[in-house]
Amino acid sequence: MTLEFNKIVQQVYNMGAMLEKLDFDVSHALDLARERFAASGDMQRVWERIEWVRSSEISHYRGAAPTNLPNAEPINAIIPPPAPPTYATLIAGDGSQVYPDELAPVHYYLLNVGIYVYYHSLGEAAAPTPEQHTFPKLYFHRDHVHDRNGRIIGNRTVDDRRTVDELKRLAQAAWERRSPELPLVALYDNRLLYLPGNDAYDGDDLMSEYLAALVHMHDAGATLAGYIDNPFRAKRFMQLLFLMSIESEAELKARQVEISRAGDLEGLRDQQFFYAILKDGERSAIMVQNSPQNKLFRDRGESYEIAFFYLKVFNNHQSKVVRVDIPMWVARDKERVDQLHALLLHQCQLQGRNPYPYALTRADELAWIGAKDRNKLEELVNVEVRRLKDDLVGRTLTAKMRGKELARSEKRYHNMYGEEVLDER
Repeated sequence: MTLEFNKIVQQVYNMGAMLEKLDFDVSHALDLARERFAASGDMQRVWERIEWVRSSEISHYRGAAPTNLPNAEPINAIIPPPAPPTYATLIAGDGSQVYPDELAPVHYYLLNVGIYVYYHSLGEAAAPTPEQHTFPKLYFHRDHVHDRNGRIIGNRTVDDRRTVDELKRLAQAAWERRSPELPLVALYDNRLLYLPGNDAYDGDDLMSEYLAALVHMHDAGATLAGYIDNPFRAKRFMQLLFLMSIESEAELKARQVEISRAGDLEGLRDQQFFYAILKDGERSAIMVQNSPQNKLFRDRGESYEIAFFYLKVFNNHQSKVVRVDIPMWVARDKERVDQLHALLLHQCQLQGRNPYPYALTRADELAWIGAKDRNKLEELVNVEVRRLKDDLVGRTLTAKMRGKELARSEKRYHNMYGEEVLDER
């Protein structure tokens, strides 16, 4: 049975009528933000307000703050695109997974990490051939697939383990290619400010492994960057600009409930603001997020606090604003930051209409587990279980789920003498 769209059309029209009455105009907030941005060059004034929100009497501020570095960039700095290095090694990592199925004859999950090594060359010497590596790992032990209460682990726990495995694999790849002569950049397709989900019963262990991978990356001398392609929800810089409008600590205490909404800049996002402010190829100042989560990283060592900047990447077809997370060992080194800035812009010029780092695209292709691969994995597992214990396996699906599969499929099934034949249409 297909969805009866004739019964939905009028409801869609009603939704459109409602949307017409909503105010999506952020031009006033954008004008306010521009004014405050232009007037935010006084770092002493900025730090005064940051100290206010870090007092024990103020809460709810999870916005941006300047870096605590001797050469900290003013929050209204705009950095033009630097020249790219002649040679560099870029390592990109990404991951995918197959979640555990409670109805399967045995419980397991799969993590697959793809590592793509790209040798950047603008000189006369030909670049070496890129390297492709995949690291599939099947988890099937009862202690891996079930929590301490014997329940099957949730998808979020699998996601957390994949996140940690990605960074560990990327750090190992960087360590194996460490060199004092060439810039070494490790691109991670995620934010770096990681915190395990509440349902991850091994969250403390995962956090320890993640921080250890950061240390391994640092020891390898790599320039690590977490690439966030669409930070559309982020408003941490808008919170900072709202904070700059507060004139006294007493006023801040009276208005602190407005901080999380960015006050009179509510509705305007960082991505929208920097799209209007930055020209193609430019980046914002390097900042940090003021949060207990980031303090966990800073407590591991000053080099591991996570900083970030916004960057306007582009190609011949379009431009967009992305966020780039970097650890403090990168943020404090201007040459590293300039190399990263330039290499990301170069990578975004290499493929089609989409301004996205080429190496990350290839890492995603390596990591992706498609439907055919998932089905093949399920088939392999079922054959092995059947070989060992026939009574565990008949159909993986219950009768109810099997009925749903047949009803929803675009292929017609013909059953004859217990055999199943697919009529491809």
